[in-house]
Amino acid sequence: MQRPSTGELLAGLGRALETEVLAALPDGTARRQLKAAVHLISRLERIWDLTPAHLAADNADIEATLAALGYQDPVAATAAPRGYNDPALRALAARNLALQEALLDLPDGAELQALRRRMAARDCAFVGDRVPEHSA
Repeated sequence: MQRPSTGELLAGLGRALETEVLAALPDGTARRQLKAAVHLISRLERIWDLTPAHLAADNADIEATLAALGYQDPVAATAAPRGYNDPALRALAARNLALQEALLDLPDGAELQALRRRMAARDCAFVGDRVPEHSA
């Protein structure tokens, strides 16, 4: 097991930047940019190990919705998305892209609106944000 873990490293980096560097910066562009970076690091710390489960849940939900609507399952995306080093995670992300692209061609209806609400609620939970009132 790697110690410190990726989450611990990100949390420590975020704390150090916020308490040491951010506190020393005067108001202005650099301070605003660092605040945004600290927010992003905090978000990454919360989600770095949840991505596979999140993509798998999204993929299963989209696949079930497509099947319920009678649409054929799209083939996996041929181009691997950038930013994923793990082959299994890259495959999940590629599948997610293919499924979401398939949704773009479908006529809007109650099933797709419900799917979008479920996906938005999952995304909010994934990043630790509050679920939008209209998604519940």
